[in-house]
Amino acid sequence: MMFRAILFTVCLYGQDSGLDLAYSHQRAGRLAEARFAFEESLRGNPTNESARLDYAYLLLRMGETVEGRDQMRIVLKARPADEALALEYAYLAYETRKRAEAYEIFLRLKLAQNEAVRKQAQETWTSLETELEQSIARWTEAARKSPNSYSVHEELARLLEDRNDWVNAAAEYRLAFGLKPDKRSFLLDIARVEREALRLDYANAAILAASRTGPDFVAEEAREQLPTRYPFVYEFRYAIQMDPLNVPLRRELGFLLLKMKQDKDAIAVFEELLQLAPDDALSVAQLAFLRVDRELPPIDDSGLSGIRDLAVHSLEKGYLSDALRYLEQLYERDPADAATHLRLGWAYNMNKNDREALKWFDRARRSTDPKIAAEAERAYRNLRPSLAPLRSTTWMLPFYSSRWREVFAYGQAKLEFRLPFTSLRPYFSTRFIGDLGLNRLHTAGPGGVVTAQGLSENAIVGAVGLATPRHHGLMAWGEVGGSWQYFAKSQGTATIRPDYRGGLNFTRGFGAANLGSEGGWFATTSIDAVFLSRFNKDTLFYGQNRIGYHLSDKPIQFYVNLNLTGDIQRMDWANYLEIGPGVRWRPPAMPRSLYLFADAVYGRHLLKDIARPSRYFDLRAGVWYAFTY
Repeated sequence: MMFRAILFTVCLYGQDSGLDLAYSHQRAGRLAEARFAFEESLRGNPTNESARLDYAYLLLRMGETVEGRDQMRIVLKARPADEALALEYAYLAYETRKRAEAYEIFLRLKLAQNEAVRKQAQETWTSLETELEQSIARWTEAARKSPNSYSVHEELARLLEDRNDWVNAAAEYRLAFGLKPDKRSFLLDIARVEREALRLDYANAAILAASRTGPDFVAEEAREQLPTRYPFVYEFRYAIQMDPLNVPLRRELGFLLLKMKQDKDAIAVFEELLQLAPDDALSVAQLAFLRVDRELPPIDDSGLSGIRDLAVHSLEKGYLSDALRYLEQLYERDPADAATHLRLGWAYNMNKNDREALKWFDRARRSTDPKIAAEAERAYRNLRPSLAPLRSTTWMLPFYSSRWREVFAYGQAKLEFRLPFTSLRPYFSTRFIGDLGLNRLHTAGPGGVVTAQGLSENAIVGAVGLATPRHHGLMAWGEVGGSWQYFAKSQGTATIRPDYRGGLNFTRGFGAANLGSEGGWFATTSIDAVFLSRFNKDTLFYGQNRIGYHLSDKPIQFYVNLNLTGDIQRMDWANYLEIGPGVRWRPPAMPRSLYLFADAVYGRHLLKDIARPSRYFDLRAGVWYAFTY
């Protein structure tokens, strides 16, 4: 109990001292510092109404009228019987265009117990009421004389909204929207006043219509007000009545009806849509497909083209079941179309049915169209090794480092086995990790004998391992083997040591990350966590990131590197950050899996070591080459 009392006293003292600081800053005219101190104090004690009200007055003094109004409203909610505060808030709300709310408060305060408040509210309400009546009368007359002016109906709607006449305000907003259907912000206005009028079906219809079309700021605001569930069919129909020219809304209703197996109603929706937008390719395609499926009048070449467009759209959007259905329909109509073969291959590949995908890629690579044949050939070669019972993969990375004035080389040859009863892949692996020994470090050993120390392991590592398939960019692996240090002396020390390794790898690319892509911006990230028994059973973490630009139609990329390395045991050499520009390119006539690179990085060690400078610069240039059989 005593501990709780002490804790309460300390907290209370901290809050009071924070408020004292806020008032001190305010008296000295340091308004920004006072604002910060008020915010800190209220964050610790949000129920302090007096402090919050003083904070609201400070904001008003600083010209932050809207923020001050909102703070005062919080206090008013906690003090509903404070008539003087309610009157003050009503004036502030009116000035900041919360006129409907202000009008309602003035009306309520006409019956206030405080005589001064009651009298002032009565006078203000009477003045506002008279002014509003005159304005509404003028604009009503203007609407009668100019019934086709959307701006007149808009102004009249806002005046009616100020008076809390929600039903008539909604009617005027709908008239304005009908006259200016491309101004879809009217839908947000309609939703707001219909919600106040407690006509929620109309409000939800307006929000649904606004969420399905542009401009972006209207759609975004509408999406924030949508319910979490997907809309019902009747809600789509209400929304179409609200916004009959909304093509995306009608199209979505058509596809919803298709999902519900209501093909007849879907046909009617698409036919009505095409009367509004005869060039809508997706609707033309879907309607053509429905006619074929229901054996209605046969489709012509434009209908087949429409189905093809729909298949491509479904592939791009990831609607794989729909894409396969459309593509199979195209194949039945034209079995020799190589483009359909290629798209079927991609659809089955995206649907994780690689065996079927391989069959279609094999057909497409025999196409007489060189572009289709080349793409299918690449896909076939990339996919085939993953289905083979044995797969060998080899990669090599020799490069020069100016920091160490040394040539390093890393590589691995791996033979993987594909087992029928599991997705795990056992493998045999041989790694090479070494350097040429051009610039060896020299350290003093026992007895003062100076020995040469390599800059890398200088080892060949043989191992047996097990790896998982890559899922969403993530894979795990582990292996057991031995490491042979080919530069080590055999006098008194073993040159072959046990070697246990394992870890996780996450790799993801965005945009034109591949050197074979068409060009544009790209970003790549590769994150590794690796356990190494040879380094005192340490676990290292590597993060290598690039963001850059791929030149169009050329295998050249310019990028910026951001690399971070660390380890669990906090070894000084294993914790550093690197940043700097780089370029990689593939010379003409070179294999697609080979590229040259050059990176210039500024590095900084994150742990201090008096024997090593904390900062460094390194220019690296080398070759990457990999191949799979």
